[in-house]
Amino acid sequence: MATNNEIEFKQLLSEVQYQAIYTAYFQGNHPFTQTNYYIDTSQFDLRNHKSALRIRVKDESYEMTLKVPSKIGLMEYNFETHIIPELDKTISEQDLPTDIAAELSKMDIDMDNLVILGALTTDRLEKEVQGNLLVLDKSKYLDYQDYELEYEVTDYNEGLINFKSILKKFDITHVTPDNKVQRFFKRKSNLNKN
Repeated sequence: MATNNEIEFKQLLSEVQYQAIYTAYFQGNHPFTQTNYYIDTSQFDLRNHKSALRIRVKDESYEMTLKVPSKIGLMEYNFETHIIPELDKTISEQDLPTDIAAELSKMDIDMDNLVILGALTTDRLEKEVQGNLLVLDKSKYLDYQDYELEYEVTDYNEGLINFKSILKKFDITHVTPDNKVQRFFKRKSNLNKN
């Protein structure tokens, strides 16, 4: 198991802003692709706890991650898994790593009601900038595409200053967006209403 206190800043981008940042920082770099399969109950119990459970597929490896709110950022619990994710597949308590099951139990999540509700595929570019990781994402999900800049840092205050400085170069005002799983479920909910 790996745990990680994730501190990152995010900014949604227009396609034009995405291209400008690509040209400035990632010209000639090739993205890698990863797909997140999001798991929740039909009542979105995890989402209601501001938490997320996913299986990430990258380079034919599978990693299950639970993200829960922390004092600063999110606490991540990462485990290799052998579950081959498929839409609408049921995930049982026996499929979960012990530490993830324990965290879900603390939230009183019905672990017999977990299901893979959908997938989001990201083409990702990464580069170290000022000692932190700058990430440029193009994500596709539910017949939709969005663009996002992330800055993964170790020090919150210094990281925020650096991130805002990067955005200022492109005349972008920082507005904290919903994270990918929130955007995914918001779109899914809106599509279900129509």
